[in-house]
Amino acid sequence: MDDELSYEEEQIQRMMMNEIQEKRKNERNEEIKRQDREYQESLKEDIKPVVVFEEVSVEEMRRIRLLRFN
Repeated sequence: MDDELSYEEEQIQRMMMNEIQEKRKNERNEEIKRQDREYQESLKEDIKPVVVFEEVSVEEMRRIRLLRFN
């Protein structure tokens, strides 16, 4: 009877270990997916073009206005 009980206990332990390993594997996969999403979002931010407006001097504005109205 002891042999049967120990065999059953061993089987239960194996099932529990397998379940724990599967859970860890799933957690690792989720973490990898999360990191990949964060990386992709960060990459999109880095790739966005930066728009820089150059301030026009007063003289340049006058010149452009004069050209328009002449």
